[in-house]
Amino acid sequence: MSATSGPVPVPALAPEPAGGGRRSLRPGIPDVLTPAAGRLLRLELRRNAMMWMVPLALLAFWLDTYRSSMALSPLWSSRTLILRQGAAVDDFAPFAVGAAAWVGGRDRRRGVVEQVDITPLPRWAGRLATWGATTGWALGAYLACVGFLYGAIAWKGAAGSPPWWPVVVGAVALVACSSLGFALGVLVPSRFTAPLVAVVTALALRQTLRSGGRYVLLSPVASPAYSLAPPKADAGVFYPYLPDLSLTQLVFLSGLAVAAVGVLGVQAVCGRPGLRSLAAGVVAMGLASCGTAVALIGSARVEANGVVVSALHDAADDRPLSYVPVCGGMTIQVCLHPVYRAYLPTLTTALDPLLREVAGLPGAPVRLDQVALTDGRSPLAEATMTGAPPVLHLALNIGYDGAMWVGPIPAGKVPPGQCCTSQQMWTSVPHVTAQVLPTVAGTVLDRLVGHNGQAQQAVLEGVLRAAGVSLDSTSFFAQVDGSQIVLPPPGTPAYAAGERFAALPPAERHTWLTAHLTELRSGHITLEELP
Repeated sequence: MSATSGPVPVPALAPEPAGGGRRSLRPGIPDVLTPAAGRLLRLELRRNAMMWMVPLALLAFWLDTYRSSMALSPLWSSRTLILRQGAAVDDFAPFAVGAAAWVGGRDRRRGVVEQVDITPLPRWAGRLATWGATTGWALGAYLACVGFLYGAIAWKGAAGSPPWWPVVVGAVALVACSSLGFALGVLVPSRFTAPLVAVVTALALRQTLRSGGRYVLLSPVASPAYSLAPPKADAGVFYPYLPDLSLTQLVFLSGLAVAAVGVLGVQAVCGRPGLRSLAAGVVAMGLASCGTAVALIGSARVEANGVVVSALHDAADDRPLSYVPVCGGMTIQVCLHPVYRAYLPTLTTALDPLLREVAGLPGAPVRLDQVALTDGRSPLAEATMTGAPPVLHLALNIGYDGAMWVGPIPAGKVPPGQCCTSQQMWTSVPHVTAQVLPTVAGTVLDRLVGHNGQAQQAVLEGVLRAAGVSLDSTSFFAQVDGSQIVLPPPGTPAYAAGERFAALPPAERHTWLTAHLTELRSGHITLEELP
C-alpha cells in the first residue's frame, strides 16, 4: 500500500425511519405484499396448527351436520335446513378460533419475539401470512365439507334448488372467528388462551341457540325453537330465498374480520408509522361495518317469508315463484308443488277416506291446494278452507320438524313409540294418516257440520270413525277457529248415536248428509232424528 494512500471512505448508512419502522423491501411495493410475505405464507401452510385440527372438524361435521341433513327429506329446502341454521359453523368455529389463537401467541410462548421483530419483513406482514395460513386451512376444510354435502344432496336427486347465501355466511363467519382468535393470541399470548377462546366460542354459539331477539339474528347460528326468524323448511320453494338477513350478517361478520386483522398491525413493532396508520384505518373501517350491520338489523322486520331489511330488500323477492302443480286423488283433487311430487301418492292415499265421505256435500272443498308455511315453527300440517266454491289450503312442514317428530301412533299401525325420520314420516301412509288426516278432518268437518249441538257432535264422531281418524288423535285439531272441538264422551246418547251413524253403509250415510247437512249445521236436527 502506498504511503500516500489515505483512509478508505466508508459509505454512510441510511438513517432508520422515525418510529423504529422499516423501509419497504421493494420500493413502490407495500410491505404486506412483498415476495417474502408470500414465501412465509407457503411455509406456514405446511406447518400450521390448524392442519391438525381439520380431522376433528371433519368428524364433527360428519356426526352433526352431514348425518342430520341426509336424514331429512330429499329436497334442497329440507336437507340444507340444518346448514342454514348454522350447524356447520358450530362444528368448525371452535377449532378455527382455538388454532388461530394458538398460532397467534406462538412466538411469545417460544421466546423468539425479539428475533422475529428484527427481521426485514414487517410484523404486520408476517402476522397476516400466519393468519392467512390458519384461515386458509379452516376455510378450505369448511368449503370441502359443504361441497361434499351439496354433492351428496344433488347425487340423491333432490328436488328444488340449492341455497348459496348460507354457504357464504358460514365461510365469512369462519374467517371472522379465525381473525378474532388470532388477534387474541397475539395480544394475550398464553398457553391457556387457545383452549379458553375455543370453549368461549362454543358456549357463545350455543347461547345464540337459546336466545331470541332481533340482534341475535346477526349470529350465523340460529335455533328454530328460540330464534325470532327460524329458517323455513320450504324456503326457496314457493318464494325466493330472502337474502336480506344473509347480507346483513355478511356486513357484520366481515366487519369483525377486518377489524381483527387491522388490530394485528397497529403496534409499534408492526412497521412504519404510515403502515400503522393504515392498520388503524382498517380497524375503523371494520368497526364501521359492524355498526352498520347493527343499525340494519335494528330496523329489520320478520315476515312470513323471512327477515326483511328495508335498506337491502328487493321487492321482486316478495313475488311468489310460478309453478305448475301436480295433482292426484280419486274423489277430490289434491295438488302439491312439483318439488313435493314424491309425496303425492302417500298424501292422497291417507286423505282419500275422508275425501270420499265429504265429496259432493254442500260446502265441501272442491280441491286441496298446498300453500307455503306461515313460519319456521309451523306444525306438521296446517289447514284452512276459503273461497266459493271452497278450496282447502294445506301447508305441510316436510322438513326439520318432521325429522324430529315423536308422537302418539294409532294402535296396530306401527310399533308403539317408534320414531321416524322426515323421509320415513312423509312416505308412510300410517304416519301421514296419524299426523295430517286429523288436521284436515277437523278443518273440513267443523266447516261442514259444526260442533256445538249434540247431533253435530254425534255426526262429527261418526264421520271421523268412518274416515279412519283415531279419536285419540283429536288433540291435533282441538283448536279450530279459536273454539275447541268437543267429542261426546263414551256412554252418552250422543256417543252411541255417533257409533250408529258410523256403522251405516257409506252410500246411505252420504245420501243422508247430502239431504240434511244444511239443517244439521243450523242446529235443527236432534239426536233422535239421526239414522
